[in-house]
Amino acid sequence: LQYLMYSTSTQKKEWTFASVDELTERREAANAEYRARFAPFVQPEEEEGYLTTEEEQAIIRMVSERGVAFGESFRPQLWPSIRWMAYAYFKRFYLVKSAMEYSPKVVMTACYYLATKIDEFYVPVDEFVENLRSGTREQNTARILALEPEILRVLKYQLTIHCPFRPFEGHLMEMKRTLLLLNFDIETLRPAANQFMRETLLGETMLLYAPSQIALAAIKHALASNAKSPEVLRDFVQKLLGVDDAIAGDSRSASGAEAAAAVEKLMTRLEQICECVRSGVAAVPSPPEQQKLQNRSMIWGQLQQVLETRKMASNGGKKEEPVDSDDE
Repeated sequence: LQYLMYSTSTQKKEWTFASVDELTERREAANAEYRARFAPFVQPEEEEGYLTTEEEQAIIRMVSERGVAFGESFRPQLWPSIRWMAYAYFKRFYLVKSAMEYSPKVVMTACYYLATKIDEFYVPVDEFVENLRSGTREQNTARILALEPEILRVLKYQLTIHCPFRPFEGHLMEMKRTLLLLNFDIETLRPAANQFMRETLLGETMLLYAPSQIALAAIKHALASNAKSPEVLRDFVQKLLGVDDAIAGDSRSASGAEAAAAVEKLMTRLEQICECVRSGVAAVPSPPEQQKLQNRSMIWGQLQQVLETRKMASNGGKKEEPVDSDDE
């Protein structure tokens, strides 16, 4: 049922993509669109002050890493689904908008607040901002509430997020029911799988793969982390796909070859997901790189103020809404 719901959802139709290249194209378009707003006002020697798409992504990854810690330290303790939803909103937002226009730190915070509301985890905004370590309560409240309508608009009000946690629980239950000869407790897989889910937040995985497949990949990772045979997962995948052992082993028949191909296709997919998660973790900037990115953000912030002033002068002194920076 969960898979059927996902297969007809806006998450699959509009927010699940075929490749990283497609994500990169969207981010480059957002970067170019924002640059174009200031094209009449920027001097040639100032062009290098803009953030590149790669720098924007590095800053977003840096904020993503800190966002995981924010979610884990938040009080009252958040449900895992809230954190997943917040990251889904965050990642979708920056497929449409540039990090030069909207501070990733502020957007991340606002996405968390929106996720608590959508997942019916009631936290008053005054209580929510007490979890923030920078800025005043008034500043943070104003920023979050002002940004929420823009996030909703960018997301096209498509706020239902299918998370991998229910499929994961379903897979564990089914493993307990069907794999009766295992010599270990399936519950011992849970800690490593939970860590995998946390690491999944850092990369592109949730924009590329179905939640049920991410849940299976978490089990694959957990089995490897606990030094269990990969054949355990293969046996389970066969049962999950309704493939009889005898049919799958008979590669000479058409049905056997087709069944074996389906199993191999899914196993390959799960390895791709694991690699995607590992790549996301590896791409998080190191502390020295983070310092360089903060310096670049400051340079961009200074240029942005200059460009906004020139643009305002050309508009007869009419000022656009300010955008919070990451200078704090």
